[in-house]
Amino acid sequence: MARESPGYRDQLESIITAFPKGERLTVADVAHYTGWSRRVVSRIFPFKELDGIKFITRTTLARLLS
Repeated sequence: MARESPGYRDQLESIITAFPKGERLTVADVAHYTGWSRRVVSRIFPFKELDGIKFITRTTLARLLS
């Protein structure tokens, strides 16, 4: 089993605090959280699409940011 990267729990807690409702974050949510443009965010992170809406889970985002 893979180990968590250093800072993962802190990063996840920060994301949960910023977005307490729901597990899925949209491109706009991630852009707001990181301060990067929507274009950069959608290019860097592996968003999935469901019903025409691109999203990433909080845990995936925390893993990629830590």
